[in-house]
Amino acid sequence: MQEYGDWEILSPVKGLHRPGTLSQISPCRNLGLRAFDLQTRSAKIKMANFVGRWEDTGERENFEEFATAMNLPADMLEKYRATKQTIQYGINGNTWTMNPSSTLFPGKEKVYTFEIGKEVNDTGLDGNPIKFVITVVNDNEIFEDLKVKMGDSWKDYKVSRKVDGDTMTTTLSAFGKTMTSTQRKLK
Repeated sequence: MQEYGDWEILSPVKGLHRPGTLSQISPCRNLGLRAFDLQTRSAKIKMANFVGRWEDTGERENFEEFATAMNLPADMLEKYRATKQTIQYGINGNTWTMNPSSTLFPGKEKVYTFEIGKEVNDTGLDGNPIKFVITVVNDNEIFEDLKVKMGDSWKDYKVSRKVDGDTMTTTLSAFGKTMTSTQRKLK
């Protein structure tokens, strides 16, 4: 146990305790330092539900309608229909990783490194420029504001991912249409 004035460190987990009181507070806060950014700490806790590798089950709702709105040619429509995707999430400190892969682009995996609420500029598995910002909605849901450059313009996509146990439901909205797909967590 170390003492700082009339504060004593009980443990790194419990923080500081003023003798004779029941209150405990962060030792760094009492030393004039910022121990945690509460939003980041909260996001880390919430992200834990997403950490791991998720595989597409092939269950899709409104796929045809969504693909038609995207103006996919018939041959690409069939390729997208047969596609299986995986996505893996990880966290290390304030840094998150997202590693998507797809049978549509075999051998092309990407690892996106990001912080919650900060824009990322990169390329997608198809090589098109992308921009995205991920935010945490609650313990079981994240939201992605995604922009994909197609030709000379940027297309907006809204992606919601909700976890319920070992099932993740992804809702993708764009072109005035919404498609839903389901992923299972791999053990």
